[in-house]
Amino acid sequence: MRGPDLRRLRRNAKAEEKFLGPLEAEVMDRLWKRRSATVRDIVEDLGRSRQLAYTTVMTIMTRLHAKGLLERTRDGKTYVYRPAFTREERRARLSRDLARGLVAEFGDAALVAFSAELDTVDASHRAALRRLTQRGRDAPR
Repeated sequence: MRGPDLRRLRRNAKAEEKFLGPLEAEVMDRLWKRRSATVRDIVEDLGRSRQLAYTTVMTIMTRLHAKGLLERTRDGKTYVYRPAFTREERRARLSRDLARGLVAEFGDAALVAFSAELDTVDASHRAALRRLTQRGRDAPR
């Protein structure tokens, strides 16, 4: 992986931790990679880099389920967890909710700040963003 790509991934991982705890972010990362897993699977994955109690990981996964980030189905005596959203879907929802919250709280000041940030983006990127915005408007709700 090239330098800038690796830096972007690290920055995105740190961004996840702003809205999830460090262990929650690690668990979600593992589940996004695996697509589904039991608590035991995640304990074993995480055990390669650090020791964690089964009950600690179980608590984290239960909390992520309660927050709506994980879905779970019963398989015998255990649960199989899977992400409720892809990483990209979660980021899009979180970004939308944050933007709406900022506009609701700060009104025009937030809109001016967003507009000023868009002025720093090159023209081809702005055009791509406009297309994405239009696609979002055209999508069925």
